[in-house]
Parts: sequence; C-alpha cells; structure tokens
Amino acid sequence: MYHIQRNNQCPPSIYYILVKVVTLMKNDKIAAEYIALIPNLFRSFSDLNKDSTVLTHTQNHVIEFLYMQQSALNIKDISSGLNMTKQQLTNIINDLEAQGYVVKEPDIKDKRAVLVSLTSKGKEIQTKKWHELYQRFTNNLAKISAEDKLDLAYALHKVNVLLKKMED
Repeated sequence: MYHIQRNNQCPPSIYYILVKVVTLMKNDKIAAEYIALIPNLFRSFSDLNKDSTVLTHTQNHVIEFLYMQQSALNIKDISSGLNMTKQQLTNIINDLEAQGYVVKEPDIKDKRAVLVSLTSKGKEIQTKKWHELYQRFTNNLAKISAEDKLDLAYALHKVNVLLKKMED
C-alpha cells in the first residue's frame, strides 16, 4: 500500500498532487481488479449453472428476473430490466406461458398492459436451480483449505458490502 506522510519540507501543493496521484493509482488498480473479477465470476457461475435448467438461456433470464423481483411485472418493466426488446420478450413470455412457467393477467392500473408473474412451476424451477447451484458451490469449497475459505468468506462479504455502498 502507498502511504504518504506530509512533513514540513514538502510544500502543501506538492503533497496534494502526490496524494491525488496515489489515489488515482489505487483507483486504477481497484478498477482493474474489478474488471478481472467479472470474467472469473461469470466462468464460475456458468460452470455451476451448467445443466441446471431445461429452459433456454433467454427464458431462464426472464424467469430469474421475475423470481428476483418477487412480484408481477408488466412487459415494459421486464423489457427494461433485461435490456430486451418488448417484441422479443413477448415471444419468450408466450412460450413460457404455454409451458406453464408464467401467467399473464390484465393490469388493472393500465388496461393496455398485462402483468406477468411466475406460476408455482416457475418458482419451483428457480428454487431447484438455486439449490443445485448452492450444492455445487459448497462441493467446490472442498477444493480449498480452511484458511482460504476464511479469506474467501471475508472477501465475498466485503465485496458485497462495498458494492452496495457504491450504489447509493
């Protein structure tokens, strides 16, 4: 870690510039670590998620989004949340409805819109998927030492807390 302590021989303006440079260097390093983390998490999650659902990739995204929101949503909100066109989403939702994973109901607040919610079958497939992911992850923990597990637990907790702080 970089630490700069100001002494009487260092003019305040130089000290200020040094602090700014060190801060920028730290921010660049943090940003680089964060960017490096994303593909690692994606790869790990993809491995854990392999064969955990019978749905297509995009169907799974829709079901997962609804599951995480825990409420009925209109097509516009789902489309916005998943960054997907309403036309593409409508086809996916129609397929999911035909398979019994979602149900569409009229939106009483907006007669032109419909609300989409998960059926018990839709909730069950997500619950099962997350349970399988959890089991696979806990099985993978056997590959690392007790000390590494402590480090990982602390690091994951800290990353979650700090990312939440950055959202506000």
